[in-house]
Amino acid sequence: MHILWLILPHILIVPHQILSLRRPIKVNEETYRGYYNYAAMTDRLRRFSLKYSHICNLASIGQSVEGRELWVMRITVNPSKDVPGKPRFKYVGNIHGDEALSRQVLVYLIEYLLTQYGRDVRVTELVNRTDIYIMASMNPDGFERAVEGDCAGSAEGRENAKHYDLDKSFQFPDLDEPSSETSDDTPEVTAVMRWILEKKFVLSGSLHGGSVMASFPFDDSSSSASSGLTTDEALFRHLAQTYTENHPIMRMDNPGCPVDPKKSFEDGGMQDFNYLKGNCFEVTFRFSCCKYPLASQLFTEWTNNKEALLTYIQKAHIGVRGFVMTRSGFGLPNATIFVSGIHHNITTWMFGDYHRLLLPGRYDITASSPGYLSNTVKNVPVIEGKATLLNFTLEKPVEEMLMLDPSEQPIVTNEDLRTLGLPTSKYPIQTLEFQHHSYDEMEMLLQLFSAVHPNITDLNSAGQSVQGRNLYVMEISTDPGVDQQGKPEVMFVGNLHGNEFIGREILLNLVEYLCRNYGKDPLVTRLVNSTRIHIMPSMNPDGFELALKAHKDRVSGDLSIIGHSNSHRVDLNANFPEQSQSRNSVEAETRAVINWVKAHSFVLSASIRGGFRGVVYPSSLDRIDENMFKSVAKAYYMQSQAFQEPQACDVPRPREKKSIKHHRPVATGTDMLTWAYHGTDTLAVNIGLSCELLPPEELLSEYWEKNHRAILQIIQQVHLFVGGMVTDGLSGKGIGNATVVVKGSRHQVHTSSTGQYWRPLAPGSYHLTASAPGYTPMSASVRVLESRVEQLNFKLTRETLHPSGGEQKDFENLVEQLLVPGGLDQLVRSLLPAKTLQYRTYRERSEFLRGLALNFPHITHLYSLGQSSEFRTIWALEITSHLGIPQPAEPKILFVAGVHGNAAVGPELLLEFASVLCLNYGRNPAVTKLIDRSRILILPCVNPDGREQAHEGLCSSSVGHNNAHGIDLDTDFFYGNASVQPETRAVMDLIHGGKFSLSIVLEGGSLLATYPYDRPKQHATNEETLRYLASLYARTHPFMHLGNAGCSKKSAKIPGGVLKGVDFSAHTGSMKDFSLDVGVCPEITVYTGCCMFPSEHQLFSLWMENRMPLFRMLLEVHRRLSGVVRDSKGRPVSGAVVVVNGSVSVHADSQGHFTTLVAPGTQQLQVQAHGYQQVLQQVNISSDRVTRPIVIDFTADRAPLSRAVFIIATASLTSVLICALLIWHLRSAKFSRIRDGVRWLRRKREDLRMEAMASEKSPLREEFLDESESEDDPFFVEEH
Repeated sequence: MHILWLILPHILIVPHQILSLRRPIKVNEETYRGYYNYAAMTDRLRRFSLKYSHICNLASIGQSVEGRELWVMRITVNPSKDVPGKPRFKYVGNIHGDEALSRQVLVYLIEYLLTQYGRDVRVTELVNRTDIYIMASMNPDGFERAVEGDCAGSAEGRENAKHYDLDKSFQFPDLDEPSSETSDDTPEVTAVMRWILEKKFVLSGSLHGGSVMASFPFDDSSSSASSGLTTDEALFRHLAQTYTENHPIMRMDNPGCPVDPKKSFEDGGMQDFNYLKGNCFEVTFRFSCCKYPLASQLFTEWTNNKEALLTYIQKAHIGVRGFVMTRSGFGLPNATIFVSGIHHNITTWMFGDYHRLLLPGRYDITASSPGYLSNTVKNVPVIEGKATLLNFTLEKPVEEMLMLDPSEQPIVTNEDLRTLGLPTSKYPIQTLEFQHHSYDEMEMLLQLFSAVHPNITDLNSAGQSVQGRNLYVMEISTDPGVDQQGKPEVMFVGNLHGNEFIGREILLNLVEYLCRNYGKDPLVTRLVNSTRIHIMPSMNPDGFELALKAHKDRVSGDLSIIGHSNSHRVDLNANFPEQSQSRNSVEAETRAVINWVKAHSFVLSASIRGGFRGVVYPSSLDRIDENMFKSVAKAYYMQSQAFQEPQACDVPRPREKKSIKHHRPVATGTDMLTWAYHGTDTLAVNIGLSCELLPPEELLSEYWEKNHRAILQIIQQVHLFVGGMVTDGLSGKGIGNATVVVKGSRHQVHTSSTGQYWRPLAPGSYHLTASAPGYTPMSASVRVLESRVEQLNFKLTRETLHPSGGEQKDFENLVEQLLVPGGLDQLVRSLLPAKTLQYRTYRERSEFLRGLALNFPHITHLYSLGQSSEFRTIWALEITSHLGIPQPAEPKILFVAGVHGNAAVGPELLLEFASVLCLNYGRNPAVTKLIDRSRILILPCVNPDGREQAHEGLCSSSVGHNNAHGIDLDTDFFYGNASVQPETRAVMDLIHGGKFSLSIVLEGGSLLATYPYDRPKQHATNEETLRYLASLYARTHPFMHLGNAGCSKKSAKIPGGVLKGVDFSAHTGSMKDFSLDVGVCPEITVYTGCCMFPSEHQLFSLWMENRMPLFRMLLEVHRRLSGVVRDSKGRPVSGAVVVVNGSVSVHADSQGHFTTLVAPGTQQLQVQAHGYQQVLQQVNISSDRVTRPIVIDFTADRAPLSRAVFIIATASLTSVLICALLIWHLRSAKFSRIRDGVRWLRRKREDLRMEAMASEKSPLREEFLDESESEDDPFFVEEH
């Protein structure tokens, strides 16, 4: 019983914890057991609107006589916006208060549409494509007085509170005698009439009771003779039959209802008003013989009507649809649409859009508007089930017109239903007015273009701004929204700064230009057919609205500041995250753009800017990429007419790399160009078009005219590069996310999900390599010409777990020979010495590194990680024989020095180490094989500014210890630090994405080796391995292992010359802690001597002491534990977790490979993966032998279902038994004592839980994660 009380609190709390995770807005499931009165219906509709707010919106269009709201539920995507071209449909029920069935059925319909959206294909399509309005009760007052079960009804319930029949109160003053009723007598009718006139519904259903039938206009037989009913009667009959044929009772045409003596055909019916005044075709449907049937009949009636209700809504999409526009591209509201032979016209809505319901056939259709010449299109085909798209452009009489012969009149075909517009002109069409468009105007224009040109456009929102404005993206391409073979993607962004008006307006004109000239201009047509063009006119709409208001109001002040940033006063172009800072303060707009870019495979990106003129690209580029950017810039300048006369704000050509340095973002992140180059596949440029941020509206047309051909050239450029497919050599299927690299460039591109890639390159010859996890890399050469795209395909073959047996065995034997006592010493003594030891200035060190790269181009790659505070380059030298070819299973080792500028020995030791490796490659077999099988990265000096300040011979001076900003860089490695130093940022980026196996950092001021953590009160789960690695360096060093440095009292006696970092110098923000926590890479800090900056003649002896330890650490990464995890069929298990000795967790990659460094000894492995049973395996790791890769097979795939059922059943029975025992004990006399015991146990459990959470949580997270932040979200928005 004591055990029972120990486990009872935990068992009882589990269901509560599970249930507490799911607390959405509660809407009770429909029971179909009763009618909803006004209060219950209101509550249910409000709950629906809260739970499904993304597709519905509840609003009142007015009130009844007794003050009840006339609720209307609007159901569509983005229900708070009016979208051009989307047909509006309505159902109205309960016009007569005693006809209660329609009211209830419409509530059921609302629920069905909301709950089935995203599940049922037809419902989803209806909600996406239709603007649906449902008024369940037009007469709530009458309903409250009606009586359930009263089939005949009564006047008291039928009429409103002022005793008026609402369905007969729709009077037409211009057609009939003035009505005696006033809006006070029938406020319900007044509200509905106003609603009908405002919305101009396309189709409507009026739902009644008392019979089972359908009827259509006219209720007033005297109206039919002059209204054109005879010509639309066939359409009305078709609409009515659509409902009746899908209703099991109506289609029998003999409902058996008694004749209603109250039924009459008086004037003033709602369906007549819809037809004659509201632009809308309305049919009346009567549901049942009984007006107010018992609640027991509700489910049957809902079942009878559901299919008919849904099918009828679909009829809003038949006939002809389109827009009536001016030459400027603006819609004409209230323009008249006349169909020859049908004497009933409709008018366009607020956007100039119309929907004219028609039966299949061919029609002559005319559009007209006061002040414009009418336009007639003849022989327009209408097909079954789909509306023909027919757009009109109306000309003013005073404008010059292009006249067509009747024989040349465009015809709409059944095949593609292409957009009809102006006839083909000699010149491309550009009619959008050049002005500063507000957000609402921009939104309307984009929606209009999307609706008018649906075959080549797809309008989406990438996200929202801080103030909730959509960041619209228009994709223009044939079959938009689909990843298509052979189609590269290009993106344009405008309004990065809100007060840079020109980018926004130029891109709006680009959207219009591409849409209107597709099929007319050969170049535009070819680009749209062959490219996926993505255009975001405004990334900062909040800032733009602020700047526009200041501009219009002529606000005094610096307009270059107003609206420059977003609503949080953050410069979005300095807000993109560094690679190591995935949690820096990324704004909503920046996050949206990041997600948008990462969801696509953009080849080129261009931001259209103001405030300067010219093409700007990132700094610190490889020569190959710099040549590519220069090629893009040159092509732009050649096509642009704007740069013939130089202006003061022009950027130099070619742009000097220093031109961007003075604009370094210091607080929130990096700029968009740098982020795109280092963090994505796309290569991005800024294109400045004007010296002014806010150019006058009258100059916009001139900017467009001089630059639009050059902008088209940017699109054309993506077709002049290298592209192709990376496929599986056996199956021929494309390999997604494969990597393609160019020799000599750090920039990598990746294949799309179909295996397609594009790599921008300037004309010339190149060597490309394609690789993918689990495949052998493949290389090929290509020559890029100026005139066409070069197709280069790669067929990769799968690699085996063990490299070619003989070579691998030879390498293992070599490593083992070097690990035996004396083996490594013999190797080191046999190597050719470099004899380059000397202290070098920054310039001399840079020249030395360039010399290594030039003399050994086949095994070295020199590149910049970034720049210091004083703009000195932080160099990285990569040494490997397979440059640019990622090897998934290869070990990577990082050597770093110069974190503190006054620790001057480390940089020179690493330069000597690099020189020895290069000199002996190809000469010494051991060094050659080590370089062939490793990837070595050397960072000689992280803090070049501090190094320039330090002075030789000062052993304990702190001069140069910090960087130029006075910051100790080894206290600056904080995960998510927004104000990180540029030197730290560069190294953090490298560690974060480097996937290094081991890191060695050389320091000065003592003689020992330290291992993580430097942070107090932090224990590493793999401390045994970390201490072993540190002791390995110390043991190989001739003096360090003695532990008698004599530098200070603190380091006088250090066992084995090894200390935990916190025991030597406790501090936070260290590089080794960051490497272990974020890079998952063990890092050892080696202090090479007591003097920080000894005299130069001591360098040789220091090199002799440290050269063998450096080679020993290089050997160690090959003595690692590695393997692959597979299922019973030999397939790799991605995401498997290998737990070493119950503490260290190693994650397998997508091909099931895993690797880690461990101390020698017997290691217990627990291998786990979701859906598989755990596998236990024991591995012996030797200190002097290479451990062969192991294979771990899940022999039993998934746990048998019967076992799972048994476990669940057992748990359930146990819970029941425990609850029964609890009840029994609560009744016992020991209740008080047991209750106190339970409370004590719960308190202890909470204490233990908090302790466990604290021990599991990373100290970095404890220190730098706010309680409101999510540890899972990659970005957060900083509140200002």
